[in-house]
Amino acid sequence: MTKRWNIAIQLFLVLIALAGCIYVAFAPANSLMNWYNIDDAFYYYKVAQNTLTGHGMTFDGINPTNGFHPLWMIICLGVFWLSKFNLILPLRVLVVISGLFNAAAVLVLYRLLKKFIHPYAAVIGAMIWGLLPAIYGVTIVHGMESVVSAFFIVLLLYLASEFLSQDSLVHPDPKRIAVLGLVGALTVLSRLDNVFIVAFVGLFALFKIKKISSALIYDWVALVLAVVLSWILRLGVSNVEQNMYSIYPMIGIAIVIFPVVYYFLGMYEGFSQKSNLSKIITQAAAGVVNFALMYAISYALYSLGIMHMFSHSVIFFFTVISFLFVLCLRLIQRKDNREITQSPYQKFLAWLKASWSNLLIDGGAFAAPIAFIVGIYCILNKLEFGTFTPVSGQIKSWWSTLPNTVYGHANTIVTILGLSPTAAYGPWSIVTSRIKNITTSLLHLMHASSSLSSILFVIFTIVFIFFIMVILKAQESRLGLLFFKLSGPALFVGCFFQIAYYTTVGYANTRVWYWVGENLVVILLAGVILDGIFVWIEKLKFNPKWITAALTILCTASLIFIHIRYITSMVPMKVAPGKETAYLSDVREIESFTKPGSIIGMTGGGLIAYFIQDRTIVNLDGLINSAAYFHAMKTGTATQFLDAIPLDYVYGNEYVVSESDPYNEILKNRLVEIGMIRGQDNFTLYHYVINQ
Repeated sequence: MTKRWNIAIQLFLVLIALAGCIYVAFAPANSLMNWYNIDDAFYYYKVAQNTLTGHGMTFDGINPTNGFHPLWMIICLGVFWLSKFNLILPLRVLVVISGLFNAAAVLVLYRLLKKFIHPYAAVIGAMIWGLLPAIYGVTIVHGMESVVSAFFIVLLLYLASEFLSQDSLVHPDPKRIAVLGLVGALTVLSRLDNVFIVAFVGLFALFKIKKISSALIYDWVALVLAVVLSWILRLGVSNVEQNMYSIYPMIGIAIVIFPVVYYFLGMYEGFSQKSNLSKIITQAAAGVVNFALMYAISYALYSLGIMHMFSHSVIFFFTVISFLFVLCLRLIQRKDNREITQSPYQKFLAWLKASWSNLLIDGGAFAAPIAFIVGIYCILNKLEFGTFTPVSGQIKSWWSTLPNTVYGHANTIVTILGLSPTAAYGPWSIVTSRIKNITTSLLHLMHASSSLSSILFVIFTIVFIFFIMVILKAQESRLGLLFFKLSGPALFVGCFFQIAYYTTVGYANTRVWYWVGENLVVILLAGVILDGIFVWIEKLKFNPKWITAALTILCTASLIFIHIRYITSMVPMKVAPGKETAYLSDVREIESFTKPGSIIGMTGGGLIAYFIQDRTIVNLDGLINSAAYFHAMKTGTATQFLDAIPLDYVYGNEYVVSESDPYNEILKNRLVEIGMIRGQDNFTLYHYVINQ
């Protein structure tokens, strides 16, 4: 590919990634609001609006709040200055800004892919990221912080790949490492749970991890399966779901600690040369050590409240199952004829002696910007809002402790492992939802019972995972090594720990825009697989380059067509007569039933708070309220907190505000129904009456 063609392709990618947002920005207001179809987005906008008018960081003008991610809020502060002229204008501008971030992410992703894989595969991979509705709807649509998060994750991977592509004998410039750390800090500030991705991308880059032995990968798979099976054997499937918070801590202990024990007992290099009896004895010794470590660490985590359940029998089952799984892997391992000149201890000490000073310097250069910037952010939060981190995340963890909350989701062993088949919900739903569609279609064709759907889904998912592993292992692991060069494994491990965190703390009501990193892992894998396909085609005897070019053009045209249809159906340029302001129906109804100056409590209320005139919306779920209100909810004094404001009205779903936790106690004897407002939500309006 010539330089001129490369520039033309990059320009094309930028324009095509931005075009949809330009179209949306000029759409009629009622159509534009289909883009902003998430109430949470307006939490940012109302706080930005209040901040710019001198009320401080507050959603309601009363309670200070930090329930947002900082980088997106900074951008909103710059945009919603325009709201003093027109409430729709900043929404149009923000769509364009989102498009610019999307275009920048597509451009950086293309450059990342093109460095290592077939240029046509790079084009398709970048276009999938920028145009495919399943990804576009996660990263761009809704007006959330995910668009900034996506850009900085891609930029972080691009910079990390440069470190991995350097000669291992050449020490990188500490300034470049500091730049990587600075981008890491901005990645964390774009979404705080990106800290896991930043940590592991940095770890892989600093330690120059360019490949992982297949033996270690198989051990990890075996250990994860052993943890899951041990819990199922002890508790059964349904009780595992109820005690899900302790699964990931055990998985973490197993995949971090156990391979270290295996390494120092010599179970990786040269182990295949030993006799079967020697393998069994060594594996048994490893099992004893690992049992003791698993028991001690699990008990410590249980004592600290990190693990919610400590079971002797689970640990025993796990030790036995993991022993059998790993032993079977070692017994079938192919012979390795390499001569072992150093013991694992000698090799480790030699590496440590040669590398510790550089690792200390490089680690400091990488961590310093992150620690300084994120540390300052946390300290300012504590001083200004009374809590180091956003109160919204703390509340979502607290929700999981409530027995009758509407914010939780039913869990199965599949969803616990992050493999939810529901579209636009789980971490890997871009893949798992399609596997689910295949199973549903197959059952329909076979006229089989739908009760087999879950079993078939699990089987197909396992087959798909092993299929990906086989592909990455093919061509002497060429595709797997390409995936490493793209920092794909580092991103995957970071995503794994992100999912583990949410499951371990019992985080309720995770949303689709949390899973930007997971979608990017899928795109990197797709790019690598496309590279394998294109390279295979071009190795055919006849001259097949026109085939790869034709496939690229076909994929490009298909993606553009799908994207245009998605955008135009979501945001039509024509609005039916009389529907020009339909998005304000609830707002106008509330205004007609309430007095100017009223204070109205809502579980949510972002959009209404932004558009309503001469009224104040107080957020009752606490996501965009104060740390003091969260403390009041936990201590049972939230009623007195709301009395002191005082509220005039409550507007919300009847069941939510009158029967579900925590509102059934908070609003008990305070609500007098006015009636249902038949707008978009069909919520009920109540008088809030003190001492009723």
